[in-house]
Amino acid sequence: MKIMRSTGLTLVTLSLLLEVPAIAQTASVQSIDGTGKVRVQREKRSDWLPVRQGTTLYQGDQILPDRGVKVYVRCPDSNKTLVRAGVPSGLGSICLRWSYRDFRGTQAEETLGGIDPSIPYLITPRHSLLLSSTPLIRWNPVSGATEYRVEVTGPSGSMWSTQTKDTQIVYAGKSLEAGVPYSITVQTNTGKSSRDDRAPNQTQPSSNLDFRILRPAEAAAIKAEAAKISSTPPTTAADALDLARLYGNYVLPESVIKAYNLSPDNYQTYSLTGDAIALLEASIKQGKGSPILHRTLGDLYWQTGLIRPAQIHYLKAIDLVQGLEDLEDWTLAHHSLGKTYAAIGNAQQTLQHYRQAKAGYTFLRDTGAATDLARRIQRLEAATTGSQSIAN
Repeated sequence: MKIMRSTGLTLVTLSLLLEVPAIAQTASVQSIDGTGKVRVQREKRSDWLPVRQGTTLYQGDQILPDRGVKVYVRCPDSNKTLVRAGVPSGLGSICLRWSYRDFRGTQAEETLGGIDPSIPYLITPRHSLLLSSTPLIRWNPVSGATEYRVEVTGPSGSMWSTQTKDTQIVYAGKSLEAGVPYSITVQTNTGKSSRDDRAPNQTQPSSNLDFRILRPAEAAAIKAEAAKISSTPPTTAADALDLARLYGNYVLPESVIKAYNLSPDNYQTYSLTGDAIALLEASIKQGKGSPILHRTLGDLYWQTGLIRPAQIHYLKAIDLVQGLEDLEDWTLAHHSLGKTYAAIGNAQQTLQHYRQAKAGYTFLRDTGAATDLARRIQRLEAATTGSQSIAN
C-alpha cells in the first residue's frame, strides 16, 4: 500500500478542509496474548476485521477474539476488562460506563505552518497547554545554521533569552505563572526567524502559537485521570497511546477559561498536545513504532498546525502497514494527508490521498465516510478543472 508522489500547486477552498466530526468517548484494545486474531465489527458495518493492540473502540462496536486469545479492553473509566474469547461481545456490555464529555474542538487556522525547512518553526510548545512550568522547547533544524537564539516573552516582556547550538532546550528563565500566555521566538545566526512561519497560501505568518501552564487545580484533575491509565512514563505503546489521546483531547472547563485569558471562541483549540507528542515520540525512540502510533502522532502535529511533521508521520504510518489489521489506519492516514495537502493548496495531492482514503472506506464498508469523500472529490475535481480552464 504505497503512495505515488506528485507535484503541483493548485489553490483549493479552505472550507473543503474543515472536517470536524463529533468525538465520542472511547475504549481501546489494551493487550492481546495468545495465538490467533482479534476481530472487530464497527457499528453500522457488516465485516469483521482484525485489529491490533492500541486500536480505538466505540460503544456500538462488537469484538471477537479467537479461542485461545486473551484480550483486555481499557474502558472509558480506565478499568481493564477481560473479553470473552470465541463469542462476539458488544462494547456496550463490556464497558458499563459510557458518557459524553467535552473534547477538543476545531483546529485554529491561524496556526498553520511548519512546511518551510529554511524556517526554525516552533514545534513544541505550540498553541498548547502545559503540565510543566519548565517546558522543553523544540524547533525545526535549519540547514546552514550553527546557532539559535531563543526568547520567551510574556505580557510584561522578555522572560528569558539564550543561545544554543542544539535544536531543543529546556526553559530555564524566570518563573512562569499558570494561566498566563507566553510566546517563543527562535532565530538562526543566518537571519531566519520562527516568526516567518506560515502556510504557502497564507499572506500572514502563523499566529496564536502561545502556550499556557495549567493551574494547580486543572493540572491535578488531568494528572488523576492519567494515573488511572498508566504510570509515568508509560511502559507499553498501548498505554502511551491512551495517555496521548487523553492529553490531545483535553480541553479546559469553560468555567475557568477567563483565568487563562481565553474566550469561548478559541479555548477548545488549546489542549495538552506538547505532552502527548512527547509521549509518542518517546515510544518511537524505544522501537515501538506502528501505523497507529505514527498516525496518532501525525494527528497531534496536525492539531497544532504543523503540516510537514504531520505529513512525515502519516507517510510513515502508511509505510509500516503490514496487513488487514492496519487497513483502518492506512485509510485514516490517507484521509488526513489529503487534509494537509488541502491546507497548502495542493489539489493534485489532495485528490490522490482522498481517492486512496475513499477506496479504504469502501473496503471497510464505511458507506457514510466513502460517500462524503466522493462528494469532496467531485467538488475538488470541478474546482481544479475550472481553475485550469481559467489559466488556459
